Amino acid sequence: MSPTATAIATPASHVSLGSTEGFEVVGSVSPVSIASGLSETVASDGLNTAWAQIVHSVTNRAIASANSGSKIITIDLAQGESAQEFLTRLRMLLLFMNRDTDSISATISPSFRDDTYPAMLALVKSFQRSGASEDWRPDGPRSIRMGNARYLFVSVDMPVADRSPSPDTLIEIVAAHRISSSWYDQRVSPRVSSAGLTTVMFGAPNSPDPEYANSIFKRERSKNLSGRPGGIHFLRQLNWSATAAV
Repeated sequence: MSPTATAIATPASHVSLGSTEGFEVVGSVSPVSIASGLSETVASDGLNTAWAQIVHSVTNRAIASANSGSKIITIDLAQGESAQEFLTRLRMLLLFMNRDTDSISATISPSFRDDTYPAMLALVKSFQRSGASEDWRPDGPRSIRMGNARYLFVSVDMPVADRSPSPDTLIEIVAAHRISSSWYDQRVSPRVSSAGLTTVMFGAPNSPDPEYANSIFKRERSKNLSGRPGGIHFLRQLNWSATAAV
């Protein structure tokens, strides 16, 4: 792996991706299959197994596509908890891994000011720190390109006028407990039909936010916990656990 790729994939503190301490995996997704093909490390926190599952799903999307399958992953965060560093590193890795393909991924956030702009700024700064500042370029009002791979940023409260291409690799939904299911069904669902696409939703369960009752996170989390085929939920209680249905 090149120095740039290593800088993108490896944070300051480390834990083996194969580590499952503090996790219980239920269903047919085993710790071995989650970590399959991954040799790098991620931050030593409850998101490490979620990271491995997301990367595993994305890198195996050709197999999932052949089987007309897609993965929907829901991940609990504590109220007010940020996954910014985790998500920035994931976006960098996806762009780097897919730079020779026409891969398209996207992040959907409730607020341009509070979510989208800080996410874009964090990604640019991380590229600069990693030594890859000349490997990416802006590509439209809220799109970043590395080689042939593109990453789009979508804000619920401030949509971009021009129509962007539909993602075929990953859709990542930040603060999904603040995004209504009706908006998602109208604006996102018609564009997530690509076979093999991985959708990841981060949210705070039982959030006091008024949007939570009708949020896409509450609905999709419930479906995953009920055993939806192709769904995986990472449950945060005293410890983290993963409930998988495939």
